[in-house]
Amino acid sequence: MKTIMSTRRDFLRSSLLFGAGTLAVGPLSKTFAAGMAGSGSKMKFGLVTYQWGRDWDLPTLIANCQKAGVLGVELRTEHAHGVESNLTARQRREVKKRFADSRVTVLGPGTNFAFHHADQAKLRKDIEGAKEYVKLSRDIGGTGVKVKPNDLPRGVPQEKTIEQIGKSLNELGRFGADYGQEIRLEVHGGCSRLPIMKAIMDVADHPNIGVCWNCNGQDLEGEGLEYNFNLVKDRFGDTAHVRELNIGDYPYQELMNLFVAMDYDGWILLEARATPDDRVKALAEQRQVFEQMIAKAQSGGAQSRGGVKIDDVDKKLRVTINGKLFTEYNYQDVPRPYFYPVIGPTGVPVIRHWPMKEINKDEAQDHVHHKSLWFTHGEVNEQDFWGEGSSRSGNIVHEKFLKVSSGRRMGEIVSTNKWVAKDGKVVCTDTRTHRFYNRRNGQSMDIEITIHASEGKVVLGDTKEGSMAIRLAPTMRLKGKVGKGHIVNSEGDTDGSTWGKRAAWCDYYGPVDGQVVGVAIFDHPSNPKHPTWWHVRDYGLFAANPFGVSYFEKKPAGTGDITIRAGESLTFKYRFYFHKGDEKQGKVAQQYRRYAAKK
Repeated sequence: MKTIMSTRRDFLRSSLLFGAGTLAVGPLSKTFAAGMAGSGSKMKFGLVTYQWGRDWDLPTLIANCQKAGVLGVELRTEHAHGVESNLTARQRREVKKRFADSRVTVLGPGTNFAFHHADQAKLRKDIEGAKEYVKLSRDIGGTGVKVKPNDLPRGVPQEKTIEQIGKSLNELGRFGADYGQEIRLEVHGGCSRLPIMKAIMDVADHPNIGVCWNCNGQDLEGEGLEYNFNLVKDRFGDTAHVRELNIGDYPYQELMNLFVAMDYDGWILLEARATPDDRVKALAEQRQVFEQMIAKAQSGGAQSRGGVKIDDVDKKLRVTINGKLFTEYNYQDVPRPYFYPVIGPTGVPVIRHWPMKEINKDEAQDHVHHKSLWFTHGEVNEQDFWGEGSSRSGNIVHEKFLKVSSGRRMGEIVSTNKWVAKDGKVVCTDTRTHRFYNRRNGQSMDIEITIHASEGKVVLGDTKEGSMAIRLAPTMRLKGKVGKGHIVNSEGDTDGSTWGKRAAWCDYYGPVDGQVVGVAIFDHPSNPKHPTWWHVRDYGLFAANPFGVSYFEKKPAGTGDITIRAGESLTFKYRFYFHKGDEKQGKVAQQYRRYAAKK
């Protein structure tokens, strides 16, 4: 029986069924680890409410998913959960809170909107309808909306329909990017053959559009599953659909091998067809089958032969990802540790080379202390660890490595350092953890710095000269003879107006070798004074600085001081996210939400 909550009264009345839903499934048996596939895999197992959840109201749906350990759900429209575009703002907040208070992730709506219609009025209606569900998904905490292509009408040239579908998706992709929502195109209907899907995606070239694999019989046609999989794997979105993994003649183990081999890190969602007596038990069993398949794929060597590798090369630690240089950690005979070079997502450096190398005539040779990517501060117990060469300039001296590890998914460097004043006295010490990730959607590195007041009280002083910083390539600058870049932050400030403003993240993007790339810095919510202020300049300096309040907000000197009492420590966490395109194409806001959810 289909239940749609069209009024607030209906919605609230349904919410009261939470107790009934809990009683129906019994107490939670144990806590599951977010439905993760297994060691070394970032894939997660979830549910499409078709068919097993179609008659579960929202409280029951969440409770049943939790009990089964299936902690992600795509809400197919017109099902009993009642989460539709006609919900009021208050109802949407209630849905968002209900998921936030649970262990279940809402992935967004699964709609039936399609874009093949010869009737242009019908086409426009479906495009506008999908936009309303984009807004709904944003409001309830989802990350995207599933749509369909969906057919190739008779009497209309196939190329014309493909172009129409692709252009419609591009419009939706741009719209969805403004709301931080991915458009997920299900391989479905008369467009289910993978060469057709590839042709559609060749037109639908907006980076915010992803293919939702759907496990159709057409996947096995022609040259077979692997060939068809490879046609669209570079355009996969965050979700894929499967049927019951241990029923039927679809080669699911081969499919999981392919997902593992490409390091897919999205959600594998069960779109069930059978009608078991105990759906919760059956759902838990499907999760277990999924985990077993992933484990088999990994043990069989299907996983990527690449990964993150860290080697000691010429007094530096070299970080390569899938065999390609990402960066090098320079820590010997330097004023402070820094990363140089830093290679962006298009395979070219995104940083200024000078003063490490003099190879680009367009680079400004200013601020010799701006060395690629680094962390330091300009006022620590009245010593300057930001600048170089003055009577107050101190050095950050590498002491030892606590850990250097490579891995298929992540590499890690953990070190300790001494902050040494001009007179040789140690002011404080730090522990730094650097993590480098092997991911298909952009590159990222996490930097965690814990400053220890090991030698006595430490005052991190109020100055704009700091702290988590990168100096960008000249073409990414706002100004200068080759500068064509832009800046935007999480609050909507742009370009020069971003300097000295507080924001959870900031993104600096521009062309490098003809392709637009961006560098975003994320300020973790646990950081002192979050959201931080941004010392971001039009000439390519880009730094998160939680200290320089008197400069940024014209308040009394010392307002931004942070004191660490003797024997105590203070930790700062940041992520650098390197992406293609501007902040919308790079899904910076969505990536930040994922980072902020990490402890």
